Amino acid sequence: MTIEEFIEQVTQRDIPVSPMSRTRLLARELAEGASYGLWDTGFDFRYFARTEGAALGMWFDDRMTDERLDQYLAARWQSHYPNLQLLLTVGYLERQNDRLELTRHAFNLLAEIQAARVFISYKRSESSAFALLINRELKQAGLDPFIDMALIPGENWEDGLKKRIQDSQYLIVLLSKETLKSQVTVQEIGWALDANVIIIPIWHNGFVYKSGTWDTIPVRIDKTLTSTHTIRVVEENPVAYQSALIELLNRFGVTP
Repeated sequence: MTIEEFIEQVTQRDIPVSPMSRTRLLARELAEGASYGLWDTGFDFRYFARTEGAALGMWFDDRMTDERLDQYLAARWQSHYPNLQLLLTVGYLERQNDRLELTRHAFNLLAEIQAARVFISYKRSESSAFALLINRELKQAGLDPFIDMALIPGENWEDGLKKRIQDSQYLIVLLSKETLKSQVTVQEIGWALDANVIIIPIWHNGFVYKSGTWDTIPVRIDKTLTSTHTIRVVEENPVAYQSALIELLNRFGVTP
């Protein structure tokens, strides 16, 4: 994995508000980057900030920081850094002479994920098998996916779908050649935008979205599908589908 791919992957994840949760996320991603070989498991120590929100550059020596680590820190955290003292206190880092070393507690975080609520939007005639596969893989990974087959019998389908999308953190929309002819799918994307739900498009079965070619698509949805990073199944074979699944799981911090 390149540093550019790593940054694109981690910046899709929300940064929590809680100081402890932010500290946990930073420790996890430092360990994750080290596991990919993007930087070392230890950092030269000069001094660290003792106040909340101090610049991360205060605790990493300018002479030692790996360029890739610098790229990650700048792109991911900008000026909103967790307090280094918490990383040390909780045990994600430990000081060894003039170095800060990631501990096994930091690497243990790689086995944990947050049970994000995920709505899977698809057109049954085109993507049912793929939707069921994604639903199974997300459940096995510890996430909380919803597929419309799980609607309660007798429930108003439109109200039920809208509420579940509003209660979700992510909407995965599977796009094939005829999907956007479905007003239900277009409506589901619109509900997700209204609720500020993160949208993850996945193209498959040879589909490629081209802006302006769908007259029935509202402008805001056209803009979303044009500008949002897309996962692509580049060929119709098991290897390509597995590759897309791995990329999807990576978006949620899962390393298969």
